[in-house]
Amino acid sequence: MALARFSPPGGIDDSGGDPEFLGRWDELVSGLIAASTELSGRGAYVNPALGEIPRERQRALTWTGLSRPLLVEHRDHRRAAYAAAEDRAVQIEYLEWHVERRDGKISAVTFTCETPEYWRLLAEIHPDVVLERYRQLVSPDVRREELYPGGEYDPGNRWNTTDGAVHYVMPINSMRDLLGVSQEIEPSQHADDGYDALPYSRKTGADARIDFDLWAMSRQGLRIATDDPPGISMIGWDDSGWTRPDGRPVGDYWTIVRGVRGAALRVVYRVPASEGFVVGDLSIGGRPVEFGAQIAEHITVAAHVVAGGRS
Repeated sequence: MALARFSPPGGIDDSGGDPEFLGRWDELVSGLIAASTELSGRGAYVNPALGEIPRERQRALTWTGLSRPLLVEHRDHRRAAYAAAEDRAVQIEYLEWHVERRDGKISAVTFTCETPEYWRLLAEIHPDVVLERYRQLVSPDVRREELYPGGEYDPGNRWNTTDGAVHYVMPINSMRDLLGVSQEIEPSQHADDGYDALPYSRKTGADARIDFDLWAMSRQGLRIATDDPPGISMIGWDDSGWTRPDGRPVGDYWTIVRGVRGAALRVVYRVPASEGFVVGDLSIGGRPVEFGAQIAEHITVAAHVVAGGRS
C-alpha cells in the first residue's frame, strides 16, 4: 500500500489536525518527489505516495552539524572555523543555531532543524498559531507586524535571524533541497563503488553523505524513499570530554523543545541557573566554549530513508 499522506516534520502538527493544512502539506512534499528516479545502477529513488515501498531496510543518513567547507578551509585553525560558522548564512548542514550571551559569555544556544516550507504554509493558513509559537519559542515580545509586514509572513524577521531561530533561513537548508539532492543521479550512472563515482562536486557533508549512501543502496537494486515523516532531525549529541569550570564532566544540559530524543527538531543547550555558571564557562576538549559552532560540531543530524524491493 502506498503512503496515505506525508506527515509534518517530526510528526508535529501545529495546525491541530486541520485537513486543509495537512492536505496541502502532503501535496507540497509529494510535489517535490518524482515518481521514480534511477540514481545509480538498477535501483531508484521513488515517491512513496505513488506506490508501495517494502520496508526491508530503514537507514539514517548521518553527518555532523558544523559546516564541512569551513572545517576544510580552516583545517589548521579550528577557532577561525568556529568564529566563521556563527553566521547563519554559512550554516549549511541542515542545522542552524542562535547564540545568547550574558556579560559577554554564552548563556544558551538554540539549535533548529525546522524547514521553512512548513512554517510558510502554517503562516498562510494559521497566522495566529505562528505568532503564538514564536512567542512560546523565542520571546513573548514578538509582535504580529514583525512577522507579517505588509500582511505576508517574513521568514527573515528579526525573531528568526538576529534575535532568535525558529526555522532555517539559509536558502539551501530546506525540504526542497533535501529531497532534491536525494534524487541526484550519480554522474557516470554506472559506478561500481563510491570511489568510482568521483570526482564529486558538492561540498557539504550533508550532501555527500546523502548522495553516496543513496547511490550505494541504488547499486544494490533497491527502491528507496524518504521515510515518514520526511525532513531532518537531530538524532543525538556527544558531550563526552566536556567539562565544568572545576574540571568535572558536564551534566545533561540539553533540552528538547520540539520533537523527541532521537528525532529532535529544536534543542536548547543551557546550564541550569542552580549550577552557578553558564555555557561560556564550560570547556570542550580543553577549549573554552566561545561559539555555538563548538557545540554544533558534536550534534549528529540525519535524514531517514526506507528501501526494499530489489529490481
